[in-house]
This record gives sequence, structure tokens and C-alpha cells, in this order.
Amino acid sequence: MFGFGNKEDKEREAAIEREKQVVREFVQKIAGATPEDSERRHQQLKDWCNADKLLPFEFKRKALLRARVLECSVNMRKCDALLHDTSTVAIGGEIAEKNRLMSEARRYYGRACKLGAEEEWRKAYQRTEETMRLTGGINRDAPTRAKPADTAPPTPNRAKPDRQSATD
Repeated sequence: MFGFGNKEDKEREAAIEREKQVVREFVQKIAGATPEDSERRHQQLKDWCNADKLLPFEFKRKALLRARVLECSVNMRKCDALLHDTSTVAIGGEIAEKNRLMSEARRYYGRACKLGAEEEWRKAYQRTEETMRLTGGINRDAPTRAKPADTAPPTPNRAKPDRQSATD
């Protein structure tokens, strides 16, 4: 009679709930994606939320914030995995591969910082990166200028006299 309980309002509410569920599922897919896929999906979600007029503003804001946090977490995990691989490679002495992995880890570190990574994680990354820079490539099998080969003849043991010559 006065517009209460209109069929159009119920359909609109149902449409809003369906779209909310689609957005929730889309945001959760970001958590299991690669960093590149998560960045792409986050951008798709931004575009979708900007174009959508049905969803409430507060819901869109929270969904975008959650997507940003998940994308940051994906980049942090990838960065940590690359640093772990770097330590394995550095112990083996492969300097070129170590440097390549470290530069790739720095790229993901930059993305994670841009997305709002925690200060504690940033400091932990910096400590680990410094350790990796100082690790590997030090052990040399061949003589070097700093540590030349030992060419001197061995010295005889003269600390104690022979026992046979002392008893004669």
C-alpha cells in the first residue's frame, strides 16, 4: 500500500547479496594466487568496485582493503621463499644465481612495502638480505694472492730430543 515490502526491493536486496558473495569469493582467490595474479585480480576488483553502483560503499572499501592486505601477504611470502632459495644457493657458491634471486626478492619486497608491509617484517627482510650479501663465494680451493700456497718444507720436530741419542 505505501511501498512496504515491494517485490522490487526484495529483488534488489537479493541481487546485492549475490554480488557481495561474488566479491567475497573473488577476494579469497587472491590469497592463493601468485604475486602477479594477485596484483591483476586486485586491479580487476578495483575496476569492478568503481563501476558497480549496487554495492554499498562501506562494503566495497572493506573488500578493497582486504584484497590489498592479501596481495601484500602474497608478495611477502614470495619474497621469503626467494630469500630461502638464495641462502641455499649461496652456500653452494653460485654467485650469479644468488644475485639474480636477491634482485627478484628485492622486487617483491618493494611491492610488499608499497602495499603496507609491517615494519617488523621489513627489518627482518633487511637483516636477512644483508646476511645473504655476505654469504657465499668466500671459500677458494686454489691459492689466492691473500692466501698463497704453502711451498716451504715442513720443519722437523725439535721440541724434544730423540730418546735413543740421550741414553747413549
